[in-house]
Amino acid sequence: MRLDEIMKLLYYKKETYFLDMFGKVKHNHTTLYNDRNNCISEKHIERWLSMNDLLNVSIYLNEGWQPDWNNIQEKKYIIIVKNDTVSTQETDFPCSITYFKTKEKAMAAIEIIGEKQLKTIFLG
Repeated sequence: MRLDEIMKLLYYKKETYFLDMFGKVKHNHTTLYNDRNNCISEKHIERWLSMNDLLNVSIYLNEGWQPDWNNIQEKKYIIIVKNDTVSTQETDFPCSITYFKTKEKAMAAIEIIGEKQLKTIFLG
């Protein structure tokens, strides 16, 4: 199945939630099913926006650093939620939506974003 087909099944002539150009959550029945701004609920939008917040914070904190997956000596950190606890973990393979250059930067992201918002991302 292709992405376009999935989008049509989820959104064509169904209630769709989206952000308008002012950042306000709106909803309506739509035939514009292939809009990448579509979400199935307000909760879906909040999760999507929280992911974007995390990506923005990681870009800022990492100051241009990008993980080099060919360099096994380079440490990379992720944020995880396990047993309802938010923490950091070192990783040597791609497994998250974003990565941090140091454990301290990952911890700073947790403080900036907040545990509640991170749980929204990782736990839905």
